[in-house]
This record gives sequence, C-alpha cells and structure tokens, in this order.
Amino acid sequence: MNRALTYADVRLNYDPSAPQQRFRDAGLEAAFERPSALLPTVPPWPTDGAPKPITLSPIPEAADDLTRFKGYDAVIVTWTSAEAAALAALMTPGHPISDWFEYRRDIAAYIPLVTGHNAPFNDNTPEMARYYHTLALYFPCTIGSAKILLMKSGLHLAYDGPAIPVKKLMAEIAAAVEPRIFITTGTGGAIGADVLLSDVIAGGIVRFDCTGQFKNEEWAHASFDASPFPSGTLDAITPALLSLNASRIPGARPTPKIWNAPADAIVTTDIFAFDDSTDFYKLQGLGQVCEMGDAMVASALQVIPGLTWHAVRNASDPQIPNPNHDIKAADQQAAQIYAKYGGLTSAASVITSWAIVYAASKAALHNRQIGSTHEVQTFKLGRTAPEHAPV
Repeated sequence: MNRALTYADVRLNYDPSAPQQRFRDAGLEAAFERPSALLPTVPPWPTDGAPKPITLSPIPEAADDLTRFKGYDAVIVTWTSAEAAALAALMTPGHPISDWFEYRRDIAAYIPLVTGHNAPFNDNTPEMARYYHTLALYFPCTIGSAKILLMKSGLHLAYDGPAIPVKKLMAEIAAAVEPRIFITTGTGGAIGADVLLSDVIAGGIVRFDCTGQFKNEEWAHASFDASPFPSGTLDAITPALLSLNASRIPGARPTPKIWNAPADAIVTTDIFAFDDSTDFYKLQGLGQVCEMGDAMVASALQVIPGLTWHAVRNASDPQIPNPNHDIKAADQQAAQIYAKYGGLTSAASVITSWAIVYAASKAALHNRQIGSTHEVQTFKLGRTAPEHAPV
C-alpha cells in the first residue's frame, strides 16, 4: 500500500458506497470490493419502528437554515464517509449518502475559522468536491412517530484548526432544531484486547485526551457525563438486529457487546490515535474506544437546556498487534481493517442510536397515554461533573 495513504485519510474520507480512485491507486484492498460487500444489510426492524426517509418539498437549498426541522425529536450526527454510508443504508433506505442535502448556511462565517491544511472543508480536489465548504450533509427520517434529522458533519476537531468551528456548528444545529435527544455516533478504535470489532461503547463517560494542538488547553483532559439510556433501550437492541451484520465480520462476537456501564468511556483525541499492543498512544486505561469529536459535542451541548445527549461508538478496528514496535506498519494495518469493516461495524452503533430514539418515543407515548404530568426521565440533560474543566 502506498506510504502516502494514512489511517487518518482512510478513516475520515474513504467511502465504501463509492470508493474514491485515490484509494484504489494506493492499493487499499477494500476499494476493489463491491459496495454491497462493505455496507450493512437492513436488519429485521420491529414493524412499528422501521426507519423511513421523509420526502421534503420544496427541496432544500444549500444556503437554507435548519428551522424547517424545528421540533424534531432527535438529531443524530455522524462523522466519517463510511459511517455516513452505513447510516444512510439503514436509516434512509433508497436514499444513499449521495442523495443527502448539503448544508452551507452562513458559510462565510465559517470559512475563516477553518484553517487546517488537511481539513476536508478546504479540499477542492474533484474527489472531495461535495465536501468543499460544506458544513454538513443531512436527511430526515422517522422512527415510528418520532422525527429525526440525520447529519454527516463536514467539520472535524483535529483537522479544522485552533478555532474549533465544529463546536459552533453543533451548538447551531441544536439551537435551530431544538431536539429532545442529540446523538453523536460513529466508528472508533478499540482500546484493549477485550473490545472486539462491532462492539458498541455507549457508557457514562466521554473524555478528552488531547496530546496534539490542544494539549495545553484547560479542557485537554476534561470529561462529561452522558445521559442514561431511556428505559427499554437495551431490550430493543435484540440479538436478531445485531447478529445479521456481525456475522459478516471476522473476529466479531455473534452478538456484539454493548458497553454501557457508568464507567465505560469514549476517549476523544485531537490526533488520529489508535491502540496497539505497545500502547504507543497511551490510551489504555482511559476507556474502551477512541475517536475524534464526541467530547467536543458534549461541551457544545452543555449550554442547551432540556436536552438529552448520547455518544455511541462501534469498534471498527481492534487493538493492533505490533510485535516489531513499528507504528507505521500498525497504522497501515489499521487503515486496511477500517476500510474493509468500518461500514459493517457501524450497523451496531446505528442500531443502538435507533434504539435510543425508539425507546424514548415509546416512553413518551406511554406517558401521554396515562396522562402523566411528569417529564420522561430520559429527556433530562446529562450534566458535566463539577470538577471537570469547561471547554
């Protein structure tokens, strides 16, 4: 594989639904596979909760704001091209990510904020044209009676520069839509040998581990308490839903494990780190999975009242064996694994995100039916622990 091809580029930009030519040129094995081999199959959703795309009329313009979605029950944000392709395959069937709408509201305010040389937002090459000066891609859907706005962020913590425009974007989305639930979801690198491909980490803690450009910020190691799952969420995540796509992933459990204990943690880094057997990036002991955005989303949402937020990650690459202490070779191995299985492992985190909304909507419906005046517990905002630094 071409040495110029990095785990960072593959993880962020490789699209299994339409592999870019540069990945084929670099010898990425998955880029020569049929997209159907790399994308998840729709699981046997319950009849009252199968996701259905919403037809919009008129068709939104890129410069439109998001106020037409005000009052939607949930926003689900994902980050990489593989994650978005999987989210579209399962939540907007018949509408792949190439059909999703572009969001460029007030783009002039963001252009000076995104200074990162490698930011997809600033990449005007033909293969990245859809992401050039695009804040997000989006599409609405329903889960039962609940309405959800699905989004693929065009901004990223580690790539965009010191102004952290992704924090502004997440707050903007939440303020415009005013959802009851906000979910950040996607792939991540397993930390430790006991986290297997397709396992889901959605525990009680999301924490920063910044060792790059933000290492000297007061919030470089801040952490946040995620909201508890709505009652009935774990019951909705049935083996039948999870096993269909897990069976296509070598090394995955027949039914992926849901890591949901209060101490289970997602680790947000400001570099493209991953865990290997030498603990090169010093991630072991911090959590079960590493990624690059969830703690910043948590920070942005702290000022939004009445909002529940969740971070849901799937293990898309395992702890990488590194007996020769060659981190570059380990990086190449992680990239190959991510490209081949990132779309498939994402089924588990999409299903978990679906279950959160499904369970919350059923609880809300039950609450209305019995005439309760009490607010459903799951719609209370997750708090930041008082000893943690603000971002």
